[in-house]
Amino acid sequence: MDSPSWDAVIFDYGGVLCYPPTREDVAEYARSSGLDHELFYKLYSQTREYYGRSADGYADHWKRLADAAGADIPEAVIAQFIVKESGLWTRPNDETLALARDVRAAGRKIAILSNMTFDLLRVLRPKFDWLREFDVTVWSCEHGCAKPDEGIYLSCLGALGCESSGALFFDDRERNVEGARRLGIDAHVFESAAQARSVIERGLQLA
Repeated sequence: MDSPSWDAVIFDYGGVLCYPPTREDVAEYARSSGLDHELFYKLYSQTREYYGRSADGYADHWKRLADAAGADIPEAVIAQFIVKESGLWTRPNDETLALARDVRAAGRKIAILSNMTFDLLRVLRPKFDWLREFDVTVWSCEHGCAKPDEGIYLSCLGALGCESSGALFFDDRERNVEGARRLGIDAHVFESAAQARSVIERGLQLA
């Protein structure tokens, strides 16, 4: 069987290029919210799906959910929630970042394809110069659609100038991986930088 060969490797951001919040992080977030824990977790879980699609409407979405649950949460407190949550997604996975750099050094393009809010993106861009090392960055908030919608994968492939068969993709969520596979992208659920490296080295010689 021939070894795979790719023109580009695409990485998710949250849970791949950065570490996701731990259970302890979210528990502390709940404690500091001032809300009843059961109510906090209900609202928090209901914002997860919306988070990557929200654009500028994330604060409004928090408020609508709170109102529906009968909770009176001031706008200033919701703003604090968003700042706190954004901070939980700004811890880079240095091993995955090093892997991306190795892929680029091997002559392949690298991209980020992420479900992202404008709130968090405004934090990331000035904080991480390394985002500019990627040939392509596709953020859902700027595209009006999110993984696993077909359109966002096609936008990424188009920006890369790459056919789906020439792309390798890593994401920590199974359904996003399945969405990529439906288009013919070689996609894998991310488990660790070491696992991703082993996949890449099946087709690329890395330093």
